[in-house]
Order: sequence, then C-alpha cells, then structure tokens
Amino acid sequence: MLLRPENLDTSAKLAEFDQWLTAKLERIKDSSKFSTEIKSLCKCIHDLSEHLDNFSDHELCQIDKLCDAVISVSNSLITGDSFAQDEKRVSNFFEAFFNLLFLTTGATDNNLKNHFLIKLKDDDIKALIPKKNNSKKNITFRLIDIPATTKSDYIAKSLASCFVGASEPHNATVKTEPFFDLSLYSKVLLKEYVALILEDLEEVMQLWAVCHSYIALSSASESENLGKYLLNACTIFKVRGSVSATGGHITEDLLRKKLTAIGLRPNLDFNLNDVNVGSEEVVENGKRKSKTRAYDFILPYNVDNWEPKPKLFIQSQFYAGDSGSVSHKVVDQTKSSRDFTLDKYGAARFVEYLDGAGYYASLRGDLSHMLSFENTSSFFQVKSILVRLRRELQVIEFLTPVEFEHAILVSDSSTKEDIFNLLESDGYPKEEIERIASVSISLGYVEEDNSAFTISNERIDIARRLLILDIAANNSHEITAVQKKSQKYLLVPGYGADKGILESSLINMVTSKCKQFTVTGLDFINDIEWLLDEGVLKRC
Repeated sequence: MLLRPENLDTSAKLAEFDQWLTAKLERIKDSSKFSTEIKSLCKCIHDLSEHLDNFSDHELCQIDKLCDAVISVSNSLITGDSFAQDEKRVSNFFEAFFNLLFLTTGATDNNLKNHFLIKLKDDDIKALIPKKNNSKKNITFRLIDIPATTKSDYIAKSLASCFVGASEPHNATVKTEPFFDLSLYSKVLLKEYVALILEDLEEVMQLWAVCHSYIALSSASESENLGKYLLNACTIFKVRGSVSATGGHITEDLLRKKLTAIGLRPNLDFNLNDVNVGSEEVVENGKRKSKTRAYDFILPYNVDNWEPKPKLFIQSQFYAGDSGSVSHKVVDQTKSSRDFTLDKYGAARFVEYLDGAGYYASLRGDLSHMLSFENTSSFFQVKSILVRLRRELQVIEFLTPVEFEHAILVSDSSTKEDIFNLLESDGYPKEEIERIASVSISLGYVEEDNSAFTISNERIDIARRLLILDIAANNSHEITAVQKKSQKYLLVPGYGADKGILESSLINMVTSKCKQFTVTGLDFINDIEWLLDEGVLKRC
C-alpha cells in the first residue's frame, strides 16, 4: 500500500527518533561470544581440578604442576578415532585454558602477541615449532620458525596438533622430518607460553584464587553452578570489546531480515556485503591518501536494467555508547562522500540508518547534523524499517513483493487488470509492475490462474500484517496526553512523535479495506501482537 509522504523539520525528526529509540541491541551476557566463553572456562576449570586436587592449595598452580595437569587433560580428550577431531578437541581446551590465564591475570592476547619470541630468546630456546602437513593419511611434522607475532589461538592450534601427533593412538602413523621428539617440543613450548602469561607469583596466586573460589562455589549447590557467577563479571569485561564491535553487524543483519520478509532477494534486490563505489584522493593532516567510498546498503542492488533510475544509498550507524571519535569522523566525511557518489550516480538518494543510546545523549549534535544535511532524503531506525524504508522504496518507484500482495488484498476482483490498474494509480510504471509480478510468481509468493492472483500460504500472514501497519500509518494522527493514558491507541513511527490511531477504529478500516481476505477478530489480535513484538507499533 502506498504510504503517505511525510514532511518533518529536524526537531520533529529528533522527537520521533527519541520515541522509537532502540538503546542497545544485545546485552553482553546475551551474546553468543559470552555464552561460549563462560561454558568453555567453566569446563576448563572443572577438567583441571580433577588433576589438581580441586585447587586445594596454591602450590598446585606452580607452572610445572599446572602444565602437567594440562597435559593430562589433553591426553584424556584424545580418543584415537580421528586425528582431526582429536586435534579440534585439544585445541579448544588449550584456547579455553589460555583464556582462563588471561582472565585471571589481566594480561591480554593482543599485548603479549609480540613477546613470545623474546621469552624464548631470554630462556635460550630456539624459536622453532612443529608444523604438520595438510595430508590426512600421511601426517608429517617439520620444524618451522615461530612467527614474529603469535596470538594464543595460533599457539593453541599448534600445540594441540603436536600433542595429538605424539599421543599413543596416533604416534605410530605420524612422522617427523628430520627426526625430532615431538612430545618434547610440545611440552617445552607449552611451559614457555604459560610462563609468559604467569609472569610471577602474583599471577599464579590470582589464578589459584579464582579457580579455588570457583570450585568452592560450584560445590555449594547441587542444583546450580554458583561458580559461573564469579566468572561472569570478569568475562563481561574480557569480551565486551569484541561484542561491541559486532554491534553494527547486528543492525545490518536485522535490516537484511526485514528486507527478506518483504520479499526482496539477497544479492539481487539487496547486497550482503558493503558496496564499494570507488576511491577518492583526499588530503588528511597534510598528506594525500586514497579514500575508499563504500555504503552498507544500496537498494535496489543488482536489478537488471534499473539504472539510471534512482537508488537508495544507505549508511548504518548504531552507537549504544559514546563512540565519539568514530561518529564525528563519519559526520565529517558525509559531505565529501556524498559529493563523490553524486558525481558517479546523479540520481542517488541518501538515507541514514541510525539508532542507539549514544545518539540520544552524547552524540546528539552529530545526529542533528546527519538528519539536517540538505541531501539526507530520510532516516530510519531499527523499529521503523517497515515504514520509513519501505516508503523510500516507494519514492523511487521500486516495487517489492509485499506491495504487489497488498494490491491483491485490497483489489475488487484480484484480476491482473484490476491489480495493475491499482498499482499504476499509485504511480508505478507498467514495466515495474510487470517486473514484480514476474518475480513474485517465480518465487512462489503468488499464483496466477485465469488472470487472477492469489497469495501463497507462506506469504499471507506477513502481507496482511504489513497491510494493517500501512493502514495504521496512513491514518495516524496526533495523540494527546489524555488519549495516551487510555491504552486504547496504537502509536506508529514514520510521521513524527505521538502519531497513532484508535485500535477499535483500525480494525474497522482493515476490514473494509481488505477485500480479498476475511480478517477475523482473532487474526487481527494476533497480527497486532506480532507488530507489537516487532516493535513497529506501541500500545498507549
């Protein structure tokens, strides 16, 4: 359904932004990174405790005894069924063990990545490490130079390979060229790397204190592992950087899911990776450099014969906190980037995908600048994708399958002639209507029989729900403070703050508008609940 246009000044856009804000997308404790790390740390401590008398005495955490325990756990993980599977299990254990050392000492993988060679040199040990070939049947190890930069995952995988190769189930089928003691190298390098992290007695005591306390807490309850709560806080701080770094990808993934929901095709209608539009020579700090100009999304992306018609050029920026230096840089580069893009794509329309608590507070000025740029056609947030972005697609006359499905739902007869007339009256060119009809049929979204269209069972729910949303948006109006307290109204984004509709009025409008499908009371309730869960409606 064609969404009515909006004409808001910057202050009205900011007010809407605040009302439909998504402050943060994911708590660190809810992330898969955190969950995986906690599970591996807990298992690592439990496995080691079986060989260290449950960490009863700090003397047990001396480096020699600790390494012996690590070797014992490694040997217990080797089954002999498959070299690759044994290698993977041991490698995962080593990575968890090194993470435990980083967690308890405060050392970081990044800080120590350049120090291993120095440690070996100081201890008068040759900087060589066994490396196996890629053969699955004739496994051969050769000594190679340890890289100048060595992170823990490299050490973990290399040592795991050595320990498995030297183990009783596999050593008979493993060769070394020239001959050397694979077991000796693995034990020496393990001890050296552990000693690099556990630099002195204080680090050893910290490791013991955490592991001893963990075991004690874990034994305090039969129904729940209380020990993990001890590790939670430390792990949150350890993984928060990598989790925060994925924030932008989460918003992009959310957008791709919404684009898929409205029937768009990946790699055709929308891109799956950033789109590079070229490189520009710029001067920064008195130096000339080449600056790549890229966009997170270009819609439509790769539709045949679309150009020179307009496309949407979209940048995605989600800031849950104060990432000021990054945001300011984005603002500073926006004008030059857009000028460069317009030289290549004269019909480009620039749309900003912005959200996060950072833009509500510390980056407020940047948000205002982005929304008020002369060639910012529009913006949208996580919760307003289905209104604001779809409206922008309508502005450039790019039809989506859901718009074609809406024409079927509201048509008098669902015939091809009726549907084409409806879409042409909305301003879509006939060739674009023919394109989306062909796409929708080929994807199985709709079926044509005797020049009449029906929507597939897989698509009917999303089509009906977004039709309800469109009707709500097109008939929304200012809601007063008194009306908001009544809990009878539904707020909708896209037209400023406090814009909504009386829920009882909405069902009457939907029933009269939807001619090719009977919307029952139960359907309507379920659809409203779905839209509320999606965050695109709010009840007030």
